[in-house]
Amino acid sequence: MIDGGTEILRIALPIKPEAQALVGATEREIAFLRVVDESTGRVGFGECAPLAGLHREPLDEAIEALEAWSDGACDLDELPPSAAFAASTACAMLDGFGARTCAAAKVAAFFPGGLADLDERVVAAFADASCIKLKIGRADVATERALLQRAFDAWPSARFRLDGNRRMELDACVSLVRGLEPGRIEYLEEPLSDPSELVGLSRATGVPVALDELVVDGSPEAMRLRRALSPADGVVAWVLRMSAIGSLEAIRARADEAARLGVDVVLSTAYESSFSLRAAVQLAASLPNARRAHGIGTAALLAEDSCASARVVRGEIAGEPLPVPFAEAWS
Repeated sequence: MIDGGTEILRIALPIKPEAQALVGATEREIAFLRVVDESTGRVGFGECAPLAGLHREPLDEAIEALEAWSDGACDLDELPPSAAFAASTACAMLDGFGARTCAAAKVAAFFPGGLADLDERVVAAFADASCIKLKIGRADVATERALLQRAFDAWPSARFRLDGNRRMELDACVSLVRGLEPGRIEYLEEPLSDPSELVGLSRATGVPVALDELVVDGSPEAMRLRRALSPADGVVAWVLRMSAIGSLEAIRARADEAARLGVDVVLSTAYESSFSLRAAVQLAASLPNARRAHGIGTAALLAEDSCASARVVRGEIAGEPLPVPFAEAWS
């Protein structure tokens, strides 16, 4: 419970028409939490935005949990992940998190389309990108191989992250990647339906892998597997889907877990507003193994935002102090 007052603002931010299929919605429903420490007068904010398909808790359930936490009926670590992320961010702001300028965060570009979508307009839009994420595992191997070759040719200076969302089998993924220049691929992002085969995938292709779903999974089996995989096995990064992991403390714990294995972390959001994107920049600046480009360049997908847009400029989001989201809305 907070020694002060709390408010919750529920709002829907429209998503640009061209991004609605990607996000899976026409608007992003969000609850913003405002926490006041009456003893110091400090104010903190947090964003709670569970996304269908990623979070188990719907927004109504997350809001109910935040209200219970505010009333002292439960502890922060009992909250569902999206609510814990919001509450912990607000509480951290009371202690100075996000109060100062920090180092900018490198951001990976993201092209979600397929071969037919990779036209000259898209090529020009990503011309300056040094790191580009592509989706794989959605079409036959021949079509996706053509997509990769087209992307390699279109952006000769870029390196690529190939995200398969556990859609692929080992043989198909090896066939897709084998023969491509390994140095052009930064990593394969957990593309296999059986994550225990990731080591074999890396050895067969000469391409490193990143863990994603395995990092969010809190089961003992997932914990054992990810802790058994290190750079010697081809694992070079863990993707931390922040609001699916939970509180800032839980995210830092995952980053520490990766660091003990010599593995980098890549912060990722769930199409939240620019407030959470800026919080990610602040968090990244505090993590010694968050050296790679992060998956937080999604502000442009929103038609409206909670604060000044966290625009990507020359591959980075500036490390500005955290703003007040919807500053005019709070009493």
